[in-house]
Amino acid sequence: MTNGTGPVLVPSPMPVDLPRPIKDSTGRGRVYVNPPVIHLGSGSKQLHQIRFKNNTGGTVRIWLLEAAEIFAGPPKGYPDFKNPFVVGATDPPLDLELKPDLGYGDYPYHVFCDAIGHEADGNSPPYVSCP
Repeated sequence: MTNGTGPVLVPSPMPVDLPRPIKDSTGRGRVYVNPPVIHLGSGSKQLHQIRFKNNTGGTVRIWLLEAAEIFAGPPKGYPDFKNPFVVGATDPPLDLELKPDLGYGDYPYHVFCDAIGHEADGNSPPYVSCP
């Protein structure tokens, strides 16, 4: 990735922020995942880990069913990717290890936010992209 002046190193773990809700023009609460698209990179520049940080003020449920194949395994305490991972307002971030040498693909995921009573917005919906 470049910023116009040269390469920009992407951090690993890649921080994914679930910020406090904001009100849209209709008064509806919305949470915008930042970044809305995660580019994993490839080869020696591939990310090794993604870190989801819940700053919404409420519980979030992160459902990665379609993206399960790119991760080394579910986080501690979860048997698989069939159900969402629950991250409370004061819980530590959810860290997920990526498999090495990922191929091409786009993997939507979902984040339900109790603070707004519906899903977070990203890139309609947020997704992980290989590479």
